[in-house]
Amino acid sequence: MAEAAIVLNTTAGLTGFVTGQARGLTEGLFQVTAFNDARFEKEMPLDMLASPNPLGDRQIVMVRGSQSVDHVYWLRYLRRGKVGVTDRKRVCVELLVRFTTFDYVPKAGQGLQPSDLNALADYPMWGISGLSISLMATGRGRNPFNKFNEVGSLVFDTTPVTSGLPHFRINYRVQHQAKTVMGATLALNHNDTGAFLVHSNGLLEIAPGEGRTEKHFRITPLSGRVHNRPSLIGAANAPAGQVSLLAATRITRSPWQAAHALAAYEHDSLRVIGFDQLSGPDTLTVDSAAANGVVARAGQNGRQGAMRLEYIRNGAVLGSQVRTKIRVLLLLRYTLVHYFTDPDQAGKRQVVQQNGVRYASFQDVSLTVLDTVAGDPLVVGEDGTKYDIKAIKNRFHETSTLRFGARVEEVNGQVGAQVKIAWRAQHAGALGKSQSHDDTGDFRLGVDQSGNPVLRLLDEDSNKYFTVTA
Repeated sequence: MAEAAIVLNTTAGLTGFVTGQARGLTEGLFQVTAFNDARFEKEMPLDMLASPNPLGDRQIVMVRGSQSVDHVYWLRYLRRGKVGVTDRKRVCVELLVRFTTFDYVPKAGQGLQPSDLNALADYPMWGISGLSISLMATGRGRNPFNKFNEVGSLVFDTTPVTSGLPHFRINYRVQHQAKTVMGATLALNHNDTGAFLVHSNGLLEIAPGEGRTEKHFRITPLSGRVHNRPSLIGAANAPAGQVSLLAATRITRSPWQAAHALAAYEHDSLRVIGFDQLSGPDTLTVDSAAANGVVARAGQNGRQGAMRLEYIRNGAVLGSQVRTKIRVLLLLRYTLVHYFTDPDQAGKRQVVQQNGVRYASFQDVSLTVLDTVAGDPLVVGEDGTKYDIKAIKNRFHETSTLRFGARVEEVNGQVGAQVKIAWRAQHAGALGKSQSHDDTGDFRLGVDQSGNPVLRLLDEDSNKYFTVTA
């Protein structure tokens, strides 16, 4: 798929913004074109981030600071319409919007005085990097879903906005050609435009006043959070010391914290029992070649993340194949933390590593039913609401239970504290439609050799019934 540069460093006279590269995501009758790596530059002039300029006419350079939050949103495009009996979901595209928000601090060596830092400290100067749109794996090879093989396109691009706090605007253009078979109209022509806003506090929203956009798109947050924009400029407790490595030969951990079982989420005869409040150790006692009994604590600014899980049970009776009898959408949330020693007199800290990988564990782990977003009937119409995606689908209203439990454990050959998640699915069956069903399996949440979070499905049934979207 071809990629073409849209803009580099300059858009409508604005310096310091890159609106990314165009990227074709699909081929065929309905084409989706998006972009990747739209961003604020790592160095930005002060007056592009703060208005009015808190230092008067004085210009300084701001650079990326130490704070950052990763964000992932599920963006769902759905084309509805009324053409008699064909009033059904016709074109659907599942997308992921990813970006990182980060803070800015003054570049060193600019001769700033304490009074200058105090003036800057009250301004929430944050930026956005890595903004991209990609297809989400649906697990069934139907992204995009195009029921009547309509010819059309969905195109996204970005522009920076500097009014108020600087942010990005995502514009889209969608076009569908009419579809006629043997004189019967299956789909009408459709052309539309709209926009979303991506803010430096992590919020992705439909641009105000875009009523038509609300009819065709749903936004569901998966990872990250909408946050305030705290400034570390001039903060007395800002971490200024360097960080070095502490290579552990042996680690003794504080006790694990047990998971808290949640009350059952019930819908359409199906109960889902998740968990939350699961955390790894708060402290480690580290023995190393240099010293023994060194205490290391979990870092305060962990890396928040989440994974979307889709449970699908496709049952069959007497050889019939009935799709998606039961489906549950879930969200696994966590905070990945590393361990640091307390600062010494020079303000230096050490991060614990073992076998060449930083020791990691997880805090605040939870597995819950995904809170999907429903359309407003006043906007989408009464018929439109039945096409909204639902977190739980139980086609034959079977009495069913899906439960999860979790514990922290260690695995030989892997660094850090892992989270073992056990699941059990029990379905009563529906007479003449599906059989009774009782299965179990396990996941493991850990890190790979690069230190990135990964959820491993540990058995055949877990791979059969679950699809994971990171």
